Amino acid sequence: MSATSLRLSRRQALGLAAGGAVGAAGLRLVTLHLGGSSASTVASAAGSAGAWSSPLGDSRAQAAHLLRRAGFGYSDAELDSAASLGYDDLVAKLVNQQPDVPAPPTDTVTYTAVSQWWYQHMASTQAQFPERMLLFWHGVLTSDFRKTNRFPYIYQQNQLYRRAGAGDLRTLLLETTYDPAMMRYLDLDQSTVKAPNENYSRELMELFTLGVGNYTETDVREGARALSGLRIQPIDKAGAPVQLPKRGTGVNAIQDYYKALQDLINSGVTFRGVLMPRAHDNGTKTYLGRSGNLGAADVIDAILAKDACANFIANKALLYFSVPNPSNDYVSRIATTFRNSKYDTKAMMTAIFRSDEFKAAANYRSLVRSPADFAVATMRALGQPDIAKMAVAAGSTMDQILYDPPTVGGWPVNGGWISSGTWLARMNFAHAVVNRGGTLPDPVKAVHNQLDGVVGADTASVFNGSQTASDRWFAILGSPEFHLK
Repeated sequence: MSATSLRLSRRQALGLAAGGAVGAAGLRLVTLHLGGSSASTVASAAGSAGAWSSPLGDSRAQAAHLLRRAGFGYSDAELDSAASLGYDDLVAKLVNQQPDVPAPPTDTVTYTAVSQWWYQHMASTQAQFPERMLLFWHGVLTSDFRKTNRFPYIYQQNQLYRRAGAGDLRTLLLETTYDPAMMRYLDLDQSTVKAPNENYSRELMELFTLGVGNYTETDVREGARALSGLRIQPIDKAGAPVQLPKRGTGVNAIQDYYKALQDLINSGVTFRGVLMPRAHDNGTKTYLGRSGNLGAADVIDAILAKDACANFIANKALLYFSVPNPSNDYVSRIATTFRNSKYDTKAMMTAIFRSDEFKAAANYRSLVRSPADFAVATMRALGQPDIAKMAVAAGSTMDQILYDPPTVGGWPVNGGWISSGTWLARMNFAHAVVNRGGTLPDPVKAVHNQLDGVVGADTASVFNGSQTASDRWFAILGSPEFHLK
């Protein structure tokens, strides 16, 4: 995606202004363009038509570039600290961060409550890299809330991806296979020896690990047989199985059931995937070239043995973290590192962050922040993690509701996030945030630290024409420069 592909036409800009959503200042902001013009005096490294000069030859700008992608954003003090390290040392420090496990939310069964809790944690934790990897895997190994109502499955998956998201891929895939949210989302908990369900078997290969063309329909059927018999089991704090209450019929009976279920959850009952031998197909299966009485671990090992797996994940990671159009050579190099490290995610991410392509001037501001990314970056830039509820509410209009991806394939990336409607929603969020009252950080300093001091003529004009701190912050948060990383 070139920077110029994000340009809004004048007709779109006028349409937004006519809607009255962002006012006169909004009109000026939405007519900002990313391409060069006759008024532009800077050479570009961000697109064929020109946009900004790249500052990535400077160590401080390199540190900011890395922090925006390996995390979400930074305060002035966090940038100062990061810039004091050598680049390779900073990469090592970030990828080796241990997860900062937050106290659980009061409500672990409602997806909006879990999302608000997660937003607040992303915006406040000192260990951003594990949260960034969690958000990445949430978009690759997708699940949604719609089949998990009244159960803490989404919360438990959040914990799983935080804990295992930067470890080895085999562990992550195997634990995801036994994850209650995934089992319920793709009907794996319904699969039996007599009626093996193919949903998870198919998506595991097609959308999660290998891609189209790297498996057969026979592999789908045989994989379903190998994965049959998995069930969701409630357990107490000691790990012992717990009997759930029986669900009756009628309004009162259903209400009593959910109250009893919530009481169990409040007492510390959680859920795990287990194999029920009587429901498992113990016959010989042939899957991705391997034969035997295969089970879940055998399925994962067969997938990892395929070169396509490392290539598939490496390509996903490069699109998300590094470049909008990775070359075949770039994908192959990162995939080889990933495979040779026995699928160590930290090794893959270290290779990406240290690659020449990641630091290249041509890739400065080449990625588009997703709505969640934009919201968290805003919260961190302003030092306001308490606006998590606003972020959750804005997600639906910006087209990213956490734990509600549009398809099993997850969300779009980069240019797929931007339309006239979603751009307006981003402006509305920025406007609401800067006008909620309270003290805002110094906007002049923010231009240098949040935007690297590199802005186009239009952004500079809007910023310099603003008279208040809130207007200047609106200019920053509404600028193309802030929405790109």
